[in-house]
Amino acid sequence: MANNTYNVKELAHKLMQGTISQDEKIWLDAWYTNFNDEEVLLSASKHQNPEQLRENILSKITARMETPGKPARKVITLWRSIAAAAAVVLLVTFAALYKNEVLEVIDPAKQVELVTAPGKHKQISLPDGTRIWLSPGSKISYPDKFRTKERLVKLEGEAFFDVVHDEDHPFVIQSGQLKTVVLGTSFNIKAYPDQIISEVTVISGKVAVQEHNLPKSKQAIMVRNQQAVYNKNNRSLIKQDYPNASKFLLQRTGLFSYDGTPLNTIADHLSLQYGIRINLAPGIAQKGFYGHINTNEPVDKTLNKLCAVMDLGWRKLDNSYYLQPLPPNN
Repeated sequence: MANNTYNVKELAHKLMQGTISQDEKIWLDAWYTNFNDEEVLLSASKHQNPEQLRENILSKITARMETPGKPARKVITLWRSIAAAAAVVLLVTFAALYKNEVLEVIDPAKQVELVTAPGKHKQISLPDGTRIWLSPGSKISYPDKFRTKERLVKLEGEAFFDVVHDEDHPFVIQSGQLKTVVLGTSFNIKAYPDQIISEVTVISGKVAVQEHNLPKSKQAIMVRNQQAVYNKNNRSLIKQDYPNASKFLLQRTGLFSYDGTPLNTIADHLSLQYGIRINLAPGIAQKGFYGHINTNEPVDKTLNKLCAVMDLGWRKLDNSYYLQPLPPNN
């Protein structure tokens, strides 16, 4: 049998059963001598190091082997080998079952927190390869290593997600009172702490959305071109069709395209993108705008373009911007 075909657990069992060959015994002894069991770090046990574990196993076995008429040294030698094999089985099994817990002791995951300033976008790559486009005035936190059953991130604000598929480790976003669960898909979440309405819009794949800590029976399952709208006041969660979901592919980089969109909606978008307050004069809130806006440009340039198309003027009052119709020509 070639060395690279040996199975440590099988050899350990053979040793305890007395069926191990001489070559297998030599290989197992060498492996056990070189086995770096300190990496296992039995943090949950009372043993401070691997040697304590071996000696504890040995003492328990030899305590029961007070058989008269047998040389004590042979008994101890025999059972020391068996105790070593038992320790191997225990260590290998422990490492397999509690790998992530052990790694958290050796090299604990660190929480990463990123914040975007008003008017700034940020693209992020997570440890699993998932990509995130973080919108202005938003905050996201996540571990630098995913080791738990769920890949959990927390979001305040708005972000576009392109999640790497992993059926065994669902990707979970906690955004205020909403919990969004995915396996692998692309979608946009808008959940600013100071806004009543939160939205989850799916561009591809499948997403489950529910209020945090509520049962799955209260969740909404969405697929491509669908959106979940959550109202914090009455705790309602409504699923609706959203045929224009692909627009978020551009909006994730700050590019907005409008086709007759009411001015009050555009004012809301600009307020979130730039972190400003926009007030509209009476009578213009429902005027439709047709055109493109790049929110990576300075706010005054964006307002100049918007007002030029809609025959409006703007002025800044304290920390707010005020849009109003241009005075008629004399």
